[in-house]
Amino acid sequence: MPNTNPQAIKISNEKMRPLADRFGQLYNLCKALQADAQANGWTALFPNDANVIVDGSEVDGRNVLLNSDINAFISMVSTFLTYMEQASNANRNMTLKIAVNPERI
Repeated sequence: MPNTNPQAIKISNEKMRPLADRFGQLYNLCKALQADAQANGWTALFPNDANVIVDGSEVDGRNVLLNSDINAFISMVSTFLTYMEQASNANRNMTLKIAVNPERI
């Protein structure tokens, strides 16, 4: 039986579809960054150590980053992509089914 509940329709259109858009956009961004990281050897640039990345953050108010922070973040991106692509892309496919604008970033 079709779900014609106005509240369900509103939540679907105003909350779930926009959230799926963002998930799809995040997935696409992460895939692009993963390809760039692999092509350019980013993990070698950020060994898993406590050395500070000297990017000016110590004087401009941003959080100071360590090599291990970026290394861990690259791993987190990989974990997210694995989750989205597990079981023949089941989570990615569900996200893209719900999303309206997964390509827009």
